[in-house]
Order: sequence, then C-alpha cells, then structure tokens
Amino acid sequence: MNRVEKIRVRLQSGSALQIHAWPGSESAQPAIIVAPDSSPAYWSDFVSNLNKSHAVIFVEVSSAYELLMLIWEIGEPTLVLGEGLMAADWISQVLDIAPGAINATIICDGDVPTHRINTMHAVPFLILRGRQSTIQSHERAVQMHEQLRNSTLAEPEGCGNSLTRYNPEIAAAAINWFLTGTQVISNDFPHSSSTHTDT
Repeated sequence: MNRVEKIRVRLQSGSALQIHAWPGSESAQPAIIVAPDSSPAYWSDFVSNLNKSHAVIFVEVSSAYELLMLIWEIGEPTLVLGEGLMAADWISQVLDIAPGAINATIICDGDVPTHRINTMHAVPFLILRGRQSTIQSHERAVQMHEQLRNSTLAEPEGCGNSLTRYNPEIAAAAINWFLTGTQVISNDFPHSSSTHTDT
C-alpha cells in the first residue's frame, strides 16, 4: 500500500483545502479524485494499481467552484475522477464553465444530466460502472454514453457499487486501458468480463 501525504492548500480565493497525495514521478500528470462520500483510506489499493503516468490526489472539496480553484492552483489541465452523483455534478459544472481545465474525465456511479451534456466542453470521458451497480442503471449509462462526445463505457461483470473502492484492480485496469487508448475486448479485465462501447 502506498503512503499518503496529507497537505493543506490555500487557494487564491482564500479558502483552504485538505488534499491527500500519493507519491508519483516528477513527469507524472496530475489526477484528482473527487468522492465526497468516501475518505482517502478507501483509495490506496486503487491508486497502487494505476499506471504511474498520473500523480493522484484525493481532494476534500465542497463545490464545483473549489474544484476549479484547485485545478487553477495546480496550473495545468488535469484528469478528474469522480465517484457518485455529487462528484459527477461538480465535474460537469467545471466542464461547462471552464473549457480546458479538465483534459479527461472518469465518472464512476454518477450521472451527468442531458441539459449539462449539451453545454459542457467535450473531453475524453470514461463512464465506469459495475455491471451489478444499483446506483446507476445500465440504461442510463448507455444513454449518457450516446449523448457524450468522446465517451467510452466500461461495465465490468461481477462488480457492483463503488467499483473503484470494492474492486480496485478491475477499476484500475479499466482506467489504465482508457488512459492509454487501448481497445478492450471481452474478458480483458482481471477475473471479470466487460461490456464496452465506443463512439
């Protein structure tokens, strides 16, 4: 398990955020985990399975505005992974109001409303849900995938809610594949099969 460093960051707005950072190389690109209903302790196994192209931080934000302020503090477009409905809402707001702040998005067990999809900046977008998730339906995930430009849908079989926390190896495999642009075929995930669709 990777050691997590706890850091307090003061934003230009004057507010302070608590972030938790896992070690990464100096050449790694920034990646932010936004998961209001969890804590950094849930994410260490997942982060240890990600390829080292990204330096991952877990951030305790309370709004889309704070997330945007943090990205501006980082000073470059970031990959943002959101888990849950609130995280998906905040990320979609940032994509709507600040084109270029986010260079790729991963949403796990979240929903982006159609009215926001129609106005937000298009970036590579992974919709990730366990096939047995009760938080988001397969039908809604497919509908989002059809509406979002540059989106990919991955639904590993045998996985339920909060895939990134409860099946971290499978979730990391899907995300590593997404980040490298490799095509996924059925049974590409460890100990699982997947459903995948591209647009």
